[in-house]
Amino acid sequence: MMMNHREKPAVAKRRRAERTKPLILLVDDDSAVRESLRRAFQNDEWEIVTASSGEAALDSLGKRLPDLVITDLRMAGVNGWDLLFHEMMERPHLPIFVISALPPEDTGGADRIATRFFQKPIDIEKMAEAIRETLHAEASRETTARAKPRSSATP
Repeated sequence: MMMNHREKPAVAKRRRAERTKPLILLVDDDSAVRESLRRAFQNDEWEIVTASSGEAALDSLGKRLPDLVITDLRMAGVNGWDLLFHEMMERPHLPIFVISALPPEDTGGADRIATRFFQKPIDIEKMAEAIRETLHAEASRETTARAKPRSSATP
């Protein structure tokens, strides 16, 4: 059974607003892949936090809400599927990229459910562009949501 590691929504939103650059949570049990992607994406544009397991990712999600999650699909214990479904239920607007050595047709649909799917070996340039596009779209969505006036229900 997965534990609920949720941070209070108001606290999470405030922490996200206080950041100077987007936070990306990168989850992979293969240290070589995890560190390779961390080095490729850690720059002036993004802050990268890594987790070596699904359990560590859930713990991290409870402490700092990222702007985007990149997770391997196949991991021991809490895997990418578990993270994907957990976050879809807890935070449906959180973009999640799934990476896997499996071809899309062998992922059981993860390639269609995730925000984006990338097969290993990862094309760093394509993923970087997808990250930029997704974070830009999310920022636009949040700005639009904040700008919409709330209607007051009057009888």
